[in-house]
Amino acid sequence: MITISTVPVVIIGGGPAGLAAAIEVAQTGLRCMLIDENPQLGGQIYRQLPSPFEVLNAQAFGIDFAEGRTLLDAFAQVKRLVTLRTGTTVLGIWNGREIVWATDSHSGKLYAEQIILATGAYERPVPFPGWTLPGVMAAGGVGVLVKTQRVRPGQRALVAGVGPLLLATAALLHSVGVEIAAVLDASEAPWLRSEPWGAADEHPWISSARQQAAMLRTAGVPLLCNHTIFEAQGEECVERVVYGPVDPTTWTPQYEQAITTDVDLVALRFGFIPNIELSVVAGCRHVYEPQFESWVPVRDPLMRTTRPGVFSVGDCAGIGGALMALDEGRLAGITAAEQAGMLDPETAFEKREGPLQRLKSLAALRQSLDEVSKVRLGLNALITPDTTVCRCEEVCRQEVDNAIAQGAQDLQAVKLLSRIGMGSCQGRQCRPSMAMYLSQTLERTPEQVGLINPRTPVKPVTLGALARMEGVASPSTQNHASGGN
Repeated sequence: MITISTVPVVIIGGGPAGLAAAIEVAQTGLRCMLIDENPQLGGQIYRQLPSPFEVLNAQAFGIDFAEGRTLLDAFAQVKRLVTLRTGTTVLGIWNGREIVWATDSHSGKLYAEQIILATGAYERPVPFPGWTLPGVMAAGGVGVLVKTQRVRPGQRALVAGVGPLLLATAALLHSVGVEIAAVLDASEAPWLRSEPWGAADEHPWISSARQQAAMLRTAGVPLLCNHTIFEAQGEECVERVVYGPVDPTTWTPQYEQAITTDVDLVALRFGFIPNIELSVVAGCRHVYEPQFESWVPVRDPLMRTTRPGVFSVGDCAGIGGALMALDEGRLAGITAAEQAGMLDPETAFEKREGPLQRLKSLAALRQSLDEVSKVRLGLNALITPDTTVCRCEEVCRQEVDNAIAQGAQDLQAVKLLSRIGMGSCQGRQCRPSMAMYLSQTLERTPEQVGLINPRTPVKPVTLGALARMEGVASPSTQNHASGGN
């Protein structure tokens, strides 16, 4: 029999949204639990160095590190009321409130009266020939190596993708001595131009991007808009890349103007996809949101999903960045405390006014950025018939085409006929790109193409960890209790 502990509020994810929610909940005196699969809190953007490292010059680590420290210091003030589980993965949510979790060594189950999902996002994969070669990395992975280990991940790098955060990645690599061959932005990249870009110039990402662009230009780094990577080449790892311009409207590669250059590192950032696996298995209703080019949970203005007692905040509910994540987390934390009887309605209303106003202002700026950075269908032309599209199951595009020829009209049917999405990532690496490919090839809407539905466990877990589930009697004990029958 499983002994299930009950927690008033469980927050899943220790990035900006999760930390902000935990602070608001704990400040009311309500105990909560914060679960994060990383060994330290902060999430991707506020990622901190491991505890054995000593920081002698915090300014050298940039504004994200400083803002993360400020948030973590605020969390430390209420930490006594928070049960912290780092290095812990949530495998699923059953019956709306039952959370199954696991570490490397054991697992368990708990019941939450309220759940705040703050699981963030992952980087959008864009397949092209050679994208699975060692040395071709998501920008987030590059950031982990540099931010947490101070490791220089290569000698000469190409940075490619879309959006102002490309410049942050290039600046980070430059700061640890990596030579930058070029920064390629597939969009028109108005943040690379000197002339104003309207209200969006007020967004912190844009002002930071302009400063980083100026620094990179001074260092002699080519910054190219309407350009992207065409191919990565090499034997055992990436040795060179082919890149060039794309059509400004469709982003279709213009191969006749291709350039080849030697690199040993490729950092890719084509935007982000909300991490919705837990909200799906929890039973929350989802809709396709064109602004985010992804499915997102349906929420009310207070961040409540359609599943009673379940909130979704931050990038897992729609890409908005750290500032929006902080205020969404605050709203969910305040509302959860109110629903638990720790805040009266009038006080909760007053506490929510600030976050609601800031979110309204940030949403307009974010929409301008999304319109420019939205991935275009022309990138489908990068996927040749023998290009791997599902890394887990090693499925190439030709196999997807064969599934379409057999009558597949959506992602679930392609999954059954080709095995895409059946690997350990459950479609995170293939779903976004194949959804876009099917939409264009079949001339169907994203809603018609659908989802690859995640299943519990949503993340890989060892049988050993599941076998050591807290509160479960061993087989020998069960046999003894039943007389061995």
